[in-house]
Amino acid sequence: MVDTTLVALEAGRAIGTCTIGEFEGDAVIWKIYVVPSAHGQGIGAALMRAALDHIGRREVRLEFVKGNDHASNFYERFGFRFDFEEEPGDGTTTVWMKRPVK
Repeated sequence: MVDTTLVALEAGRAIGTCTIGEFEGDAVIWKIYVVPSAHGQGIGAALMRAALDHIGRREVRLEFVKGNDHASNFYERFGFRFDFEEEPGDGTTTVWMKRPVK
């Protein structure tokens, strides 16, 4: 799978993005970002649904910085579950989650 970035637009202005790729043979959603002024409008959920549709029936992984409870709760609503943690050496801990094939 080639990395793909989905973009949410409002009046021709980018208000959200989601990048999909592959890591160690698994599909990965690298980042979902929505500008603060567009929070609470369902943009992140729409990007997630579009990403999962694009990926299709495959196991999917994603990662975020430990302590970002908002991200963790958001991803859990879409069926992602804790997989493992790693320390990249920059003083943070990365949490990896996985969503099984649906």
